[in-house]
Amino acid sequence: MSLSECRSRQRVRILSLGIAGDDALRLTEMGLRHGTVVRVTHRGAFGSVVVAVGGARVAVDGGTARAVGVEPA
Repeated sequence: MSLSECRSRQRVRILSLGIAGDDALRLTEMGLRHGTVVRVTHRGAFGSVVVAVGGARVAVDGGTARAVGVEPA
């Protein structure tokens, strides 16, 4: 399943980023990396999501959220 398919307040573990290069590097810098458990706090238009990772909130656009593979945590 992808990050964009998650419902609000769902906890998921990141399995794959599905993107490469600078975009993948930026996600890992924000704490979104393989094995990290995040909680979807808000769902936005066109598949975008806001996730809680640690004490931070990170907004992810719809295209990127569709590329991030996750599993229920």
